[in-house]
Amino acid sequence: MQETIRNFTTGLLYENGAPSRTGLFSIIAFLAFLAGSAYLMLTHQQWAHYDTFATLTGGGGIGGLVSNKFINNKYGSPDGQAYNKNGDGVK
Repeated sequence: MQETIRNFTTGLLYENGAPSRTGLFSIIAFLAFLAGSAYLMLTHQQWAHYDTFATLTGGGGIGGLVSNKFINNKYGSPDGQAYNKNGDGVK
């Protein structure tokens, strides 16, 4: 189970063995969501535009990772193969 989770996480954060910038931005956005939400809860504050913040950082962060991976797998390489910088698929 741990190996499956590790492979899934690595697949989201890396492309062709190199860290993905889109993945990095998405993780930063999700961490901002967690930090901002924790701050508001711990200080018992309300924020009128929290719903927008949560949608863009929390949902947008994870949604960005999944959609980026979908686009790369659907349009970036032949079926069943990973894309590399030379433009040809490798297994």
